[in-house]
Amino acid sequence: MSATPDYYKTLGVARTASADEIKKAFRKLARTHHPDAGGDEAKFKEINEAYEVLGDEKKRELYDQYGTANANQIPQGWGDIFGGGFGGQGGGFAGSWADILESIRHGEGAFGGFGGFGGQPRARRGQDMNVTLNVTFDEAFGGTEKRVTVRIPGKAEADTLTVKVPAGAVDGGRLRFKGRGGLGENGGESGDLLITTKIDPHPYYERDKADVIVTLPVTVAEAALGAQIVVPAPDGTKVRVKVPAGTQDGSFLTIKGKGAPDVKAKDGFGNLKIKVEVKVPQNMNEGQTKAMEDFLAATTEDVRTWQ
Repeated sequence: MSATPDYYKTLGVARTASADEIKKAFRKLARTHHPDAGGDEAKFKEINEAYEVLGDEKKRELYDQYGTANANQIPQGWGDIFGGGFGGQGGGFAGSWADILESIRHGEGAFGGFGGFGGQPRARRGQDMNVTLNVTFDEAFGGTEKRVTVRIPGKAEADTLTVKVPAGAVDGGRLRFKGRGGLGENGGESGDLLITTKIDPHPYYERDKADVIVTLPVTVAEAALGAQIVVPAPDGTKVRVKVPAGTQDGSFLTIKGKGAPDVKAKDGFGNLKIKVEVKVPQNMNEGQTKAMEDFLAATTEDVRTWQ
């Protein structure tokens, strides 16, 4: 059996990292190493594996205590602990340390509900499973359907599901399929399957929940004098934007209701936020140079306020 990797090292976080810190580290690495972005597929799989464990509270607890989140790799029975000296060869205790901890949490004592100590083995719910579903910006914006194939441990064949991604789906959003996760034990119900959406980068747009952000390059003259500029909206339409005279680099202009559908508000939409980027010319022709020299000569105010 191969050793379990150091998942904290894989994600580049401390063992004391919060759930939010782990999520942020995963997203940053996933964007960098995703095969669609030219990353290494093997490295991407390692990152996903690490997040599937550290991103799940119960799996992380098992991993921190035993060095593995796989219950089958946790030492079984007292025979393993005491070298077979308890209950005969191989040990007479049929439970695992994970079962012991679960029984204690439910107030049954360390050995409640295990065969060999009276009573039948207690039913155990299957583990929830996490799958990342990549969608394009346009698919998340307008909604789509995807076929997802998942292999459930213990099942002979893989499950294929149709996932309806809602219009306005956000990066990191989750869709839950009840009872489609890991198989239960001793008659216990199956866990859930959690589909996490990951939105692929777009050349122009970014998402901030239901808001869409787009960068608008303008010339120095347009920023100083003001301008009317046509900007493509993410819904395929075009909007005319007024850039006020004296607009500063990094300023935002907002077009209400032209963002993505808001999944939390019925019939609601986010806003289109336009970030102004003043482009300073690097190579000017003779006319531009003369105009700038005349502008500098006519400038009287001091833009540097320090003493």
